[in-house]
Amino acid sequence: MKKRLISGLLIGMLTAGMFVGCGNTIISPSPKPVAAPTKEHKIVNTDIKVIGGMDEFDSELIEFLESKDYGNQNYMISPTSYKAALCLAIAGASGDTKEELLKAAGFENEEQMNEWYNLVYNATVDFNDWLKDDQGSVEAAQNNDDYYIDGEGTPDGAFKIVNSIWANESRGGEFKKEYIDKVAKNYDATAASLPGEKLTDSVNFWVNESTNGQIEKLADKLDDYKLILANALYLRAPWMEEFEEYSTKEDEFKTFDGSKVKKDFMNQTNEFYYYEEDGGKLVILPLKYGVKTAFVLGNISDLDNAMKNAQRCTVDVKLPKMDIDSEFGKDIMIGYLNSRGATSAFGGSADFSEMTDDDVMIDEIIQKTKIKTDEEGLEAAAVTAIMMVESAAMPTEEPEIKEFHATEPFKFIVYTELENEENEILFYGQMVE
Repeated sequence: MKKRLISGLLIGMLTAGMFVGCGNTIISPSPKPVAAPTKEHKIVNTDIKVIGGMDEFDSELIEFLESKDYGNQNYMISPTSYKAALCLAIAGASGDTKEELLKAAGFENEEQMNEWYNLVYNATVDFNDWLKDDQGSVEAAQNNDDYYIDGEGTPDGAFKIVNSIWANESRGGEFKKEYIDKVAKNYDATAASLPGEKLTDSVNFWVNESTNGQIEKLADKLDDYKLILANALYLRAPWMEEFEEYSTKEDEFKTFDGSKVKKDFMNQTNEFYYYEEDGGKLVILPLKYGVKTAFVLGNISDLDNAMKNAQRCTVDVKLPKMDIDSEFGKDIMIGYLNSRGATSAFGGSADFSEMTDDDVMIDEIIQKTKIKTDEEGLEAAAVTAIMMVESAAMPTEEPEIKEFHATEPFKFIVYTELENEENEILFYGQMVE
């Protein structure tokens, strides 16, 4: 059974304090590892500025985020949910709009995009199959007192990726049947057509249900939009080696600006995969059912290489409990696509003719995320929604009105532009009385 790392869900500013039990760049595993004297890793720079070796879309997204001052704050973004939502838009796009969005999302064509989505979906299937097998084994043990360990609970977890598309009847929103069938086949997307007064509550209910309540709602008001395309990604999994609650102690956490705050730290000394290089180190904490979490201190030049070359050794791990909420709007979600050459989808030239007969454009993209960790495991969720409006009826902010009241002496110039692009002043004067 495949055990795939869906790293897109768990990329964030993970700057936990950590103590380690081995210190070489690559440590050879030992059948009976002996813990060496522990040493504290001094954090010189806690920012993960550039993550090499990752998917280009993912690594450039992190760079783009941190260029927008996210480098000095807690955040979590989901490239996986972001790309999955884009799949729904790309599936309904045509012409330059489709080509630009495909390129921006890191895909050569729609076939490659669908292959990527299938890999992600299959990882969720593997996770849940493995979980069911585990639950079945425990249930069988419970029926046999000779093998059941008293107090051992039923295995718990969840990993899912789901999609939905929404049409606002009050705005004349309507999807083509061919598009509905296409996204249902390729992305298991459900479709709904509702009057505007029911749209907001219905979408928010779907968001809450799809994330097991981790993200309560997408927005307070959605009825201004004609079409909405949404993805939700949810993971709940126990650590392979859980932390003991009695080992959780309050300690100081050094923030990016050097100040110190009190946090609850989970502590565990165990065998984990570990990597170290000049300026950074990494430890991989496996979750059950094939998902892993890598925690990074300092800067790792090539994250993919580090994870592949990490060696199993005894590591004394000290991690703060996390509870991080993030929200990203058009400045990030659309701005990033613009920076990668996708522009036509957001203006009057947008072509979504494979999705609808109406002229529509993308007006807003929102992503909300949440992650919580404790001694037992990890729970994380993301929702990404693409909101669309009529091209000719794009909601705009009220323009700032400048004031020019000539109620005092003023000058005036009457001029024309010559063929050499120089201005020729025809008349110049003033009025002072």
